Amino acid sequence: MKIIPIILAVALATIPGIVFAQSATQMTVLTDKQSYTTGDTISISGKISSLGASNSAVLQVYNPFNVLIQIGAINIASGGTFSTTIKAQGQSWSNDGLYQIKVLYISVPILATATANVDFKAIQVQSSPTQSPSPTTSSSQTPPAQTSTQNGTQTIIQSSNQTAVEEQIQQRIALANKLKQELNQNTTLEIPFWVKDTARKWHDGTIDNAAFSKDIQYFISSGLVKTNGQVTPTLTFEHIPSWVKQAANWWAQGLVQDYEYANSIQFLLDKNIIRP
Repeated sequence: MKIIPIILAVALATIPGIVFAQSATQMTVLTDKQSYTTGDTISISGKISSLGASNSAVLQVYNPFNVLIQIGAINIASGGTFSTTIKAQGQSWSNDGLYQIKVLYISVPILATATANVDFKAIQVQSSPTQSPSPTTSSSQTPPAQTSTQNGTQTIIQSSNQTAVEEQIQQRIALANKLKQELNQNTTLEIPFWVKDTARKWHDGTIDNAAFSKDIQYFISSGLVKTNGQVTPTLTFEHIPSWVKQAANWWAQGLVQDYEYANSIQFLLDKNIIRP
């Protein structure tokens, strides 16, 4: 098995209100292969040279358009080692190119992050060679998707429903890239102080999920995240994983960019991880 180590040593900087360790904390992230295709399992492992009080880190995966497609918590052993697996499948893995796997660990006075880039190739599912239709097939059945035959292999052409899904994905990518540019330039939107203050209080346990819902309502109403007609700015979100509190705290402290945090909220809403 080929191991591809990608190491990023993070020099810890001073951030207002927080004092980090002066010596650099090193983190390594390794994947079992450098290239993957649709359906592959990606094995991720690594080690942090020194730990704080926290025994978990955040795992993020970005597609070639720098759009967050997966986020979750990853447990860290007492020796600083960690390992997990993710599956390269589904609509999130529909684009060829370079995917970024990022691990972020923050536990004052330690701040460390590392990334691993992997090549991905989406494989189109092909059917068996063309066969004549069965004479017993009923004409009332739903007609199959349009097909074309080349070299004896029948390739399924995407249906209108599949095309609609692809259009939604492209719109989501365009929105995310536009949002990143706007927030980085700080020309069109300034997130009010109370939004970060609410995130900080939720992490500290002084307010509950219902009160934190005001933050999510703000992100929806301001257009920072897009939702379907069933998710409105007036909803109260009671079901929120506890590990999201750490991400909210990092954002409140200025350790996570506005774009990254907004994109995380978008992902969690899309996947119904945060829900009323």
